[in-house]
Amino acid sequence: MSPLSTTVPLFSIQPTYLDVLADVQSGKIQKDSFYISCFVSDKSVHGTVDVYRSGSEVVLRGHGGFDVQVGNRKLTLTASCPELNVSNVLIKSPKSQISAHSTKRIETFDISPQGELYVVGGPNGEVSLSSIADGGAITRSLDGHLTYITKVLFFPSGQVVLSASGDMQIKLWSTADGSNPRTFLGHKRAVTDLAMIGRGRNFLSASKDGTVKLWECGSGSLIHSFTNPLGIPVEPTTMAVSKRHDGISAAPSSPLEFETDDKLVTIGYDNGDIAIYGLSTKNVLASIPTKSVDSEISNIDVVDDRIFVARGKNSEIWDLRSITVPLETINLPSPVVGIGASTANSFAFATQTGTPVVFENHKVSYYVAGFGDSTVIGVKNRSPSDGIYFAGKNGSIKQY
Repeated sequence: MSPLSTTVPLFSIQPTYLDVLADVQSGKIQKDSFYISCFVSDKSVHGTVDVYRSGSEVVLRGHGGFDVQVGNRKLTLTASCPELNVSNVLIKSPKSQISAHSTKRIETFDISPQGELYVVGGPNGEVSLSSIADGGAITRSLDGHLTYITKVLFFPSGQVVLSASGDMQIKLWSTADGSNPRTFLGHKRAVTDLAMIGRGRNFLSASKDGTVKLWECGSGSLIHSFTNPLGIPVEPTTMAVSKRHDGISAAPSSPLEFETDDKLVTIGYDNGDIAIYGLSTKNVLASIPTKSVDSEISNIDVVDDRIFVARGKNSEIWDLRSITVPLETINLPSPVVGIGASTANSFAFATQTGTPVVFENHKVSYYVAGFGDSTVIGVKNRSPSDGIYFAGKNGSIKQY
């Protein structure tokens, strides 16, 4: 079977377009407009949409090559750009929004598995924990890092949080009282990513020092350091843990390991290399060297046996179910800044240019509006019932 290859267009739409529609609908103003753009490969079209009333109806009229209509469901639009062969795409607005009051800018975020809390990390070492139910009021500040936060991550229980920083430290926090019972030291440069294993008795950390380290939480012990199998000086940028789909299970190499016997870790590097290891055996199962310049691996996420990898400035998302070659490649006109998978056939991604995209069953399901260009820093796609969360650098977290 030949690999699938899909070229996905991107849209950019004025974040305040709903305000424009509401102002015209209420009669506050008679006519207004908002901007809209479409990008496909190296081509782009930029236009505007006039909004005015005709009787009791709000009418939209596109200019510059766009046809835009109010969708059948509330807070949605359908847009077409015939010049780029894009027709009838769905654009949704957020169901809810939270503002991170603790900092005007965030670098990373996570939502608890129970959907009750969220945690954000800022550019000056700030980590704050908040409740979703009260609109983002600060529950507590988690103070201790010295510089920018690179990753925050809830444990599956939702009762513990990990944070990583450019200060080379990894800190474990209690969500109950904000205490920091353990700090993990061992990296020699900034920590770039964290990944949980099973229920969290073990976790992994990636660093610009060239290593991915396996830790045991209870004792704080370092169990193993993974290095690039090609033996070249590169920096791991991102990683993810998944179950082995080959049915192989091997006993852990250390009594401090838990739930590693049937797991893989996929590691992406700043030069575009990808390495896949058996967690319990520490053996490299696949090493995929870069084949082009500007191919840094920016994000990896997994669900079931699918490994989604985003690479390159001319961005691609790979489905690496076969481990060594992609079974599907999604081609985008802008680098990916976040991926979140919820089921084997559904994942969301955000790019540097344009609105985030929800991709299902090998095609775009819908685009999400509400963000300006170059603001989205992450995606959490928890479940179809709970929705998808996108976070922007300006501290806004929106649920769709």
